[in-house]
Amino acid sequence: MTTGIEVKTEFFPLAWMLYFSTPIIEINGQKNSRKWGQHFFELQPGEYTVKIYFPYFMQNQCGANQINISVLEGQVRKISYNMPPFMFSKGTIKVD
Repeated sequence: MTTGIEVKTEFFPLAWMLYFSTPIIEINGQKNSRKWGQHFFELQPGEYTVKIYFPYFMQNQCGANQINISVLEGQVRKISYNMPPFMFSKGTIKVD
């Protein structure tokens, strides 16, 4: 069975300039650069810290927020990250 984390990243549609930035999905410190959208990361069962942010103007970690999550054998945990219209606030991150 597949074990891992499915991450969905999205932003407020009128913040069109974010189409030109690429979110970073950090899992236990390992950086993964992915386009906005849905991505699956196959992982071993265990405890994970997932941090999501993106570079924007002079900030390396704009919208940064993180969540701790447990993954059991054969389980796929779903996380969603949404960036609100105000660029310098935290993005919302939750387990679905």
